[in-house]
Amino acid sequence: MNGSKITELYQQARQLLKDRKVDEAIETYQRIISIKPTEKKAHTGIATVYFQLKKYPEAVEHFKQLSQLSPADASPYINMGAIYNRMGDYKQALNVLRKAVQKDKRSADAFYNMGIAHKGLNQLSMAVTAYKQAIVFDPDMVDAHFNLGNVYLEMKNHAQAHMSFTRVLEIAPQFKKAVNALKILDEETSKEKEGFSPFGRLVDKSTLRKKNVSVSARQMTDEERETDRREIRNLCEEIEQIAESIIQDLKSGVTPSILNLNRCISQGEKHYTELDEVNQTFQKKVKSMNDMRKVLKHRMLELRAHEELMNTIGMQ
Repeated sequence: MNGSKITELYQQARQLLKDRKVDEAIETYQRIISIKPTEKKAHTGIATVYFQLKKYPEAVEHFKQLSQLSPADASPYINMGAIYNRMGDYKQALNVLRKAVQKDKRSADAFYNMGIAHKGLNQLSMAVTAYKQAIVFDPDMVDAHFNLGNVYLEMKNHAQAHMSFTRVLEIAPQFKKAVNALKILDEETSKEKEGFSPFGRLVDKSTLRKKNVSVSARQMTDEERETDRREIRNLCEEIEQIAESIIQDLKSGVTPSILNLNRCISQGEKHYTELDEVNQTFQKKVKSMNDMRKVLKHRMLELRAHEELMNTIGMQ
């Protein structure tokens, strides 16, 4: 009896939302919960409505209840993290998003929201790491690429910012914000080139040897040395994670797809109907692995560039 009543109430809630009778829809969801307090779909529905109404504490409360009803599910924590970000409570956002990552270590959405939280706390290097991790697990996440570009822009790393915005347009050519960001970036880069001084170039060691000029490692304070070690450690950890993801993709993604493709071809006409779908799956797996290889290459270049800069005399 309760089941049919709940089904009827869901239909009413959907119609009320369609008619933009939001308050009445909330009451209907509340009636469902009063009949069955563990009804997860109702908690999700009412939390979503509260979020749209910008009633963030109410939305969080229902996502908290969902987290208790589904302890292994990362989604309620991710949603709470997104809401706390909207509220400007970035520390609390990170707290719940770390729980989300514990439950789903490959959640692009969790890392994306962590990027927003770190950015809100002005932890720019941590924001970069979070957005990059989101991209590892979802290479076509446009918002992650765009936000990463903005963080690089704030860090005055124009080369990396340009790469991020360019990647956005490769995925979504009509993304106007990225188009505008690239225009602004190109204008700033042009101005920098106009005022460029040849004395600002990196030191060429072979040239210095000819002139009998010595090259030595940069002298750093304890604080600078600790920051340097932390940056190298973060880059190395990220390189290791990406490399592991590529290996995992080869084992569980690309290799099985090749075997499946070979099966469809070798077993003849009766499997030709599957061939197109299997081939598309194979192409997606290859693209995903290639995207991660590109990210790995970029991180390796960053590590090499970091070493070169740290061993250049007169680095600002």
